[in-house]
Amino acid sequence: MKKTFMGTALSLAMLSGAAAQAEVTYSPTGYLRIGVGESNDGDFVGMQLNGAWTKYRLGNEPDFYGELGVNLTNELDNGSKIVGGIRYHLSGDSNDLRVSGEVDANLALREAWLGYQGIGDGALSDSTIWAGRRYYKRKDIHIIDFYYEDYSNFSGFGAGLENVKLGFGDLSIAAFSDQDSNVITLDSRVENIALGENLFGEVGFAYATVDEDEPGDDGFAIRGHLQRNDFYGGFLKAGLMYSQGAAWGFFGDGAASQSSDNTLTRAQVHGLVQLSERLEMFFVALHQIADDDGTKTSWTSAGVRPQYTITDNFAVAVELGFDYVDDEAADETRDLTKATLAGIYTFGKPGFWSRPQLRVFATQGSWSEEDAIGNQAAFDDDTSGTSYGIQFETWF
Repeated sequence: MKKTFMGTALSLAMLSGAAAQAEVTYSPTGYLRIGVGESNDGDFVGMQLNGAWTKYRLGNEPDFYGELGVNLTNELDNGSKIVGGIRYHLSGDSNDLRVSGEVDANLALREAWLGYQGIGDGALSDSTIWAGRRYYKRKDIHIIDFYYEDYSNFSGFGAGLENVKLGFGDLSIAAFSDQDSNVITLDSRVENIALGENLFGEVGFAYATVDEDEPGDDGFAIRGHLQRNDFYGGFLKAGLMYSQGAAWGFFGDGAASQSSDNTLTRAQVHGLVQLSERLEMFFVALHQIADDDGTKTSWTSAGVRPQYTITDNFAVAVELGFDYVDDEAADETRDLTKATLAGIYTFGKPGFWSRPQLRVFATQGSWSEEDAIGNQAAFDDDTSGTSYGIQFETWF
């Protein structure tokens, strides 16, 4: 599979060199968050409930993380385009920035892909054939930094054909392999299905095959999504998803260790609404059930982040989040409530999505019992704690 992907990428690269007549256009893309803080007068740690897949991120990110990449577009004489991109990320522990000493950072290649857009007429007039390593049609919930569907292939290879016009929607098909080719995932989806005014649907199906030397079984995933645009001045997105076997988890790299008795069901709704001229609010609610041959672990989460614009340069945000886990294997339930107040300098760019932002924050969390969270040691034997600090975030 790896050789097939590499051969496809090489063919596209040769096509680019042979057909290109115009100057290549490069556009930089990037992201950065960096800051320092303390938790209970010690190292800054995140408050995340054990069994929850993520956490409410405002005032709760004890890391620095950056991405820097370049996208390319080359328009050809026949109206088609060569497209592609490359992107690296850098990440580490923000506590390394507070004291003198070595900073332990991780550098990794995230994207390196090439494609040919406009491969034919009619249904193929705007379609793209591509190959490489790529962020592929990811779906995320911003305030918990949760990619609830992510068929990107960070460590492997992929190839596909996307945006074929069917009349009622856009078809995309792709294949992904993990780094060791232990799992091969075939994904298909139809997007932009018009269901009404400002209402669109998407359906997707993936099938994953696993190497015979791995303990898992072949499996499948099925997904359905709805998006409502212009929803109280913002948007609303909802999804219902089911996966099992090697397709467990809705990942491009698959899950080589999962058997057909392992299933994951996920439902979510999130969005952003404009409550007034100056007040916006992001909201999320989700529920998922991981079933391991009859033994279930469920995770429920709900939260909001209202942000109020004071002036073009200043805003204030409050984030409230609640996570609850019912763990049948451990015969216990646990929960975490987290609240953050942040003052924000917006550099003259007001609005929820505008960046850069410089934030000063204070976070308070409380949890049901000792060791219900992953960083209990930072809070001794307490079941509550406080963090405070400063963070800068931007993207372009």
